[in-house]
Amino acid sequence: MGKVAVLGLGQSLELFKPDGFDITIGVNDIYRKIKTDAVVCLNRTQDFPSERLKWITDCNPEAFFSQIVSWDTKQGFVKIDFEPGYPDRYIDVTRKRLWKSYFSPFVAVQIAYKYYDATEIHIFGVDMTNHPLLNGELCRKIKTHFSLLRKDLERHNVKVIVYGSGILAE
Repeated sequence: MGKVAVLGLGQSLELFKPDGFDITIGVNDIYRKIKTDAVVCLNRTQDFPSERLKWITDCNPEAFFSQIVSWDTKQGFVKIDFEPGYPDRYIDVTRKRLWKSYFSPFVAVQIAYKYYDATEIHIFGVDMTNHPLLNGELCRKIKTHFSLLRKDLERHNVKVIVYGSGILAE
């Protein structure tokens, strides 16, 4: 497909300009800022405060990806499956199931590759510098997982570009 934008809700989302992307994939309640082509939501409904949950339940992307079957009432629902455990040593993006980490954009990047044949993945709004739920240890693990994912995607000639100055850009 080509160029795919993966969008979180962090500060660097302000750098996103929709022109030039073949598809956009957002996470969770991205629709409160941008109407993306696809949404990835890995949390249960009860994990969200009501104002965020409303944006997720009311969104209508072409595809809605989750491993949680209760989201299957969403238009365009696509059930995803994960490899067991976390990828602390290696990632092989050609496996059938997706790898998991502690943040949805990690899965969205894999979806860009597996479902949309991305050759370039541009990541906006995934800074995690002021995230209310992610502490230093989780951020360290996220950086490790993302580094492994990026390395394997690049091995498959997929360019990964991170915008902003968050933990993934370091």
